[in-house]
Amino acid sequence: MNSKRITIFTGNFGSGKTELSLNYAAYLKEKNDKVAIIDLDVVNPYFRSREKDLQMGENEIEVIFPKKLQYADLPIITPKLNKVLQNDNYCGVIDLGGEEDGATVLGSIADRVKKTDYELNLVINTKRPFTDDLQGIIKMKEKIKKASHLDLSYLICNINIGSETSIEHIKEGYPIVKKASKKLNLPIKFISVMEELAGGLDKLSYEEDTFIIKRYLKTPWE
Repeated sequence: MNSKRITIFTGNFGSGKTELSLNYAAYLKEKNDKVAIIDLDVVNPYFRSREKDLQMGENEIEVIFPKKLQYADLPIITPKLNKVLQNDNYCGVIDLGGEEDGATVLGSIADRVKKTDYELNLVINTKRPFTDDLQGIIKMKEKIKKASHLDLSYLICNINIGSETSIEHIKEGYPIVKKASKKLNLPIKFISVMEELAGGLDKLSYEEDTFIIKRYLKTPWE
């Protein structure tokens, strides 16, 4: 997959942005010395990149968030953010909060982001409300664009219902994402597949890349 220096994941609540951010940072680390995840999720108090700060640190991936306010919901842009945006030696992954509220935080730094080599990815999970059909995806795209003040680069097909996900769920949802891709003129960057389903990849004969992900974030009862 082609990668920009700054990769941003946005989408609706429960789309899987944070899981993708963690996995994509690990993917980038295979090729780059300096990789950082920038946690700008000030909307959802659960399943944030910052929760995996120590685990990412073991792989020498920096997680940037206001350390003294780890569980706060204040839209604080840390000075370390500028370090990643301005230093060409860094690859950064930005994890936003859900929907337009999360994208509004990105909008506050849009001028700085535009000066970088970046891509803005809209994560689509057709198993979540508001992005389960073509019209919902179109509305979500327009909300994100308006709030972020940035153009979107790709859609990401991230169909899942957590541990209950099957290959059949991906096969059912993919045509919806593909139709949205054509309607919006936004290519699908990749189709994410959880590692436990990798054995069924022969059932997915699609032209897009497949991105195998591990589950870093789990519910308390798992």
